[in-house]
Amino acid sequence: MSTELLQVEVPGQAAPLKIEQESPLSRCTTWRIGGPAEFLVRASTPDALVAAVRWGADQGLPITLIGGGSNLLVGDDGLRGLVIISKTPGERSEVLLNATDFGDVVEVTAAAQIPINWIGRYACDRGWSGLDWAVGLPGTVGGATVNNAGAHGTEQKDHLVSLRTLSTSGEIEVHDRAWLNPTYRNTTIKAQPRPRDLIVLDATMRLPKGDAAVLSGLAEEHARYRKETQPTGACAGSTFANPEGDFAGRLIEAAGLKGYAVGPVSFSTKHSNFIVNAGGGTAAQVLELIAHAQATIRDQFGVELHREIEYLSGEGSQS
Repeated sequence: MSTELLQVEVPGQAAPLKIEQESPLSRCTTWRIGGPAEFLVRASTPDALVAAVRWGADQGLPITLIGGGSNLLVGDDGLRGLVIISKTPGERSEVLLNATDFGDVVEVTAAAQIPINWIGRYACDRGWSGLDWAVGLPGTVGGATVNNAGAHGTEQKDHLVSLRTLSTSGEIEVHDRAWLNPTYRNTTIKAQPRPRDLIVLDATMRLPKGDAAVLSGLAEEHARYRKETQPTGACAGSTFANPEGDFAGRLIEAAGLKGYAVGPVSFSTKHSNFIVNAGGGTAAQVLELIAHAQATIRDQFGVELHREIEYLSGEGSQS
């Protein structure tokens, strides 16, 4: 499939928006699965994100935002409207971060596009505690804030102070942490039906100071743990949220589904709550695998597994 490119001048923007047409979204998701986007813009800065949203709104297009592309399954028919890829390479992230020293704590405002793994390491290396859990994770600051991501007993909400959001009508607002109402892998924004009206521009976190050597060592330990216990390659993170008092991976393995495959997609033999794509997998195959696991766990254990990953299709609607 060939991808056409439009260049659109946007008032207030020095550089034109580069808008791809019929661009494969399999290039933008960690599962390497997904049909084409009708229109696609890569927004690596907050200003570019604002410009892209305003252009999409002016055109009357439904707008779907994708950050790092993890925890996401895009339908085989792709997405209609405008898809915005909101991320930037780690090596370019420092200019999108602002830190203010308040003595015992540092207040950090990070653009939504910054990789969560990068800011985790950056904070640890400088002796700012509270983000070591993020080292080794895929995704971005924006995605981590929307999903209230977490690991090793810590979540994004624990050090979050506030966030700025952009509505699809172009309005920018500041919200405190309470407004976000973060709970286990959920927030006010995530609870909105897709396509969502609100997009995260940046997040402000208050990080206590600690020992840089200790924190960097902890970050390396987390990264090593993930490498040893979780699959690499084309996967999307945890498929199911853990049911109360149990673990989805344990249930999947106990049901005999470890390694169970539909075509080239299968439950990982390294961690049963991860689905891996060996190459050429489709969204339909992933959904079939998910449905089979849910039915099996329900029948064997009376437990309902709920997807942690989002499935998007059509005009960015979630199902």
